[in-house]
Amino acid sequence: MTEISAWLAAFADDQRRPEEVARWAASTADAILADGEIDLADLRPLLLKAVEEHWYAFLDRITLPDADFELVPSAHAIALEAARRHLGLPLLLKVYQRAQEESWDFAVQVVRQAPGDLDHEALLVWFWTKATAWFGSSVEQSVLIHQAETTRIQQRGDARRFEVVSQALDTRSVSPAELSAALAGHPINIPGHVALVAHALTADSIEQLEPALAAVTRRAGHARSVLVRPGGREMWAWLALGERPDGVTDTGIDPTAVRVTVGVGGSGLDGFVAAHLDAQAAQRVALAPGRREPVTAYDDVAALVLVAHDSEAAERFTRTTLRGLADPPHGRLRETVREVLTSAETADRLAERLGIHKNTIRYRVAQAERLLGHPLRERAGDLLLALDYHDTFLANTTVNTHSYR
Repeated sequence: MTEISAWLAAFADDQRRPEEVARWAASTADAILADGEIDLADLRPLLLKAVEEHWYAFLDRITLPDADFELVPSAHAIALEAARRHLGLPLLLKVYQRAQEESWDFAVQVVRQAPGDLDHEALLVWFWTKATAWFGSSVEQSVLIHQAETTRIQQRGDARRFEVVSQALDTRSVSPAELSAALAGHPINIPGHVALVAHALTADSIEQLEPALAAVTRRAGHARSVLVRPGGREMWAWLALGERPDGVTDTGIDPTAVRVTVGVGGSGLDGFVAAHLDAQAAQRVALAPGRREPVTAYDDVAALVLVAHDSEAAERFTRTTLRGLADPPHGRLRETVREVLTSAETADRLAERLGIHKNTIRYRVAQAERLLGHPLRERAGDLLLALDYHDTFLANTTVNTHSYR
């Protein structure tokens, strides 16, 4: 019986002939590009070279089985080129998949034509094992090269994008055209801008920033958007929407991991900047101890944002306005006061919605008025603002409220 190792050595010598290598490279490259699904036709010369180098290296492994694997230079170049063309990993993997299929068909034909006294089954297993290991190593290294180059390109682009956006936000010293170019064509001269700022509450949740912004964008009707990565625990986005989107709070975002704020600005560069500044300002409320909402719109908390700029004065105003109602045991009273002041329902309908008796509402209102020292409807606007500030910023603090009366 012919020894497999001896036959393989002779096979390797025969396959190294230039005409055989050229034939094999051409057929494999044609198989990779056959249906036009893989958009690398202009790289056919590089593909041919990669197949040739792979084949020579594989044949060398027949006679030097213990040699360390090293990705051939042209395959390295293809992985880099795919990343630079923003072609994703699926395309690169498909290239290797088709090359592997072509190799397996070739191996089957080679085994069929092998001498009859050769163990064909063992030979087929040898080809399968060696080829699988070869392609596995090639794919693994190509993926690492592609990912590293993609990251490098992304970081370079992110840095430039952040630089231009920062100039726009800080000094407005860039033109709308320059800003649009840096943001991959995002329109600047539109009637209105919507800005989003996502903040990760922990370092572990940074990876959830982009999915959170994507969730808000989907709820906004899949508006055209652009991302900017300033680094740290934040990520910014702008939507070409023109008005504040409705219903963006129901996004499935985990509020213990990420908080998103929304700002709306007017037209052009000024609107682009104003929307972002409002979204950033809304963080003062969104990240407050008493806040649990995943998405906060500036328009909904503008008054709180403004009073929170002077926290000491805001706390004095809140405790003076609420008086005894600010004491920790009166949380249920504060909830009832809010419901009464914000609802247009009758006492009966309100009691039905809250699941309590209407006399309970009357009793709580009377209690609240006693603590406040005046009727509930007197200075109702101040009272609601004070309730909002208390629940957002002071609910978890323990301060002697009586000193503010």
